[in-house]
Amino acid sequence: MISQFTSSVVSNQKLGEKIFKLTLSSPYISKRAKPGNFVHIKVGSTYSPLLRRAFSVHNVDKQKGSFEVLLKVVGRGTGILSEKSPGDILDLLGPIGKGFSLPQEGKTVMLVAGGMGIAPLWFLLNNLIGKTDKEKLLFFSGAKTEKELLYCENLKDLGANLMVTTDDGSFGTKGLITDLFLKEIKGRKNDSSKLMVYSCGPPEMLKRMSEISKGYDLSCQISLEGNMACGVGACWGCPVKLENGWYKRVCVDGPVFDAREVVLE
Repeated sequence: MISQFTSSVVSNQKLGEKIFKLTLSSPYISKRAKPGNFVHIKVGSTYSPLLRRAFSVHNVDKQKGSFEVLLKVVGRGTGILSEKSPGDILDLLGPIGKGFSLPQEGKTVMLVAGGMGIAPLWFLLNNLIGKTDKEKLLFFSGAKTEKELLYCENLKDLGANLMVTTDDGSFGTKGLITDLFLKEIKGRKNDSSKLMVYSCGPPEMLKRMSEISKGYDLSCQISLEGNMACGVGACWGCPVKLENGWYKRVCVDGPVFDAREVVLE
């Protein structure tokens, strides 16, 4: 159930260039949020900016009653949030959306993150650790430069098989993470039915993930972003087209969709 409530900032940690991790107090979200859910945050106490900002739940701490969101400063709203201090109060809606479906036992799991797309996948990964054999858990992480990569050492510590690309070659393999993913898929084309893929990242990346999933008939769940006004399904401001010609709303029908069922342009 979506609820509106206030939450205090516990901490605001700078992780990289213009990248911040906000930890917020909320026993409600920490107990109810599932990987793939998001919250809709009112960034200030005035009507400017008017619209809330949507952020994936990045992780939860049920014992402390808190949860995390990742943000990158790209405009005025995220700029305001990046300056929040412990004790500041935010107005929230959440948890919102349909999250990821967990893989069946025995599946090889591949998580494919592009840039800030690591936000919901980190939450998902922490739910898979201990439930999925580590040798069957692969994490693909891509970014423009080494400075924008997150959690590489943490991912190794968790035991995930990590594969990394950067557009400029400053770390890992030079190129796109979708190319590295496709290379891995081609080597497993006879085992596609044994794979479960999860992905989040920028629009062009998810379009490519959708194409690959359709071409190899992969079970792939992608988390989409949309220009949301209300965030609760009323305004139809965040439609995504389906292969059957119908439309669904990213906010409440998603943000997680089967990559084979959507048309991304």
